[in-house]
Amino acid sequence: RLLAWRTISGAMFGGGLASLAEAASGAPAMRSYGPQAIELFGYQLPLLSALFGLIGVILARMVAPVSPAAIRLGRTGNLALTALLALGVLAFVIAGEKRPIVALGWAVGLGYSGVAFIELVSRAVMSFSRLFLKAFVNASLTAASSAVEPVNEELS
Repeated sequence: RLLAWRTISGAMFGGGLASLAEAASGAPAMRSYGPQAIELFGYQLPLLSALFGLIGVILARMVAPVSPAAIRLGRTGNLALTALLALGVLAFVIAGEKRPIVALGWAVGLGYSGVAFIELVSRAVMSFSRLFLKAFVNASLTAASSAVEPVNEELS
């Protein structure tokens, strides 16, 4: 019975005591190889998050479905879009998201739907500009018609 107690207690408490001894020793729990972040144009850029973001954008662009807009872009346009999306992910990482897994998630999402995102933004910009121009033209015509004095038909 005593042997069973020692076996059970050794297995149960031994790991906990070893963890306490390691924590009390003050030794670092994790080693870091190389810098965790670099300074780029005055901003801190976490390397692992940036690396995950770039890899996520590139791989997601490779497996993204081809749309007619992507075909119209051609090879150079697609490379430029990939670079633009990668810069966007890097800006996202610099702006505050330091966790690599979140940067990877954003990168894959943007890379996979990059062309659709650009199409959505361009449609919104075009719709807003048409609405703005229509309102401007209508306001100009209304102001011009109210400024013209009505012609007196009795004199003509």
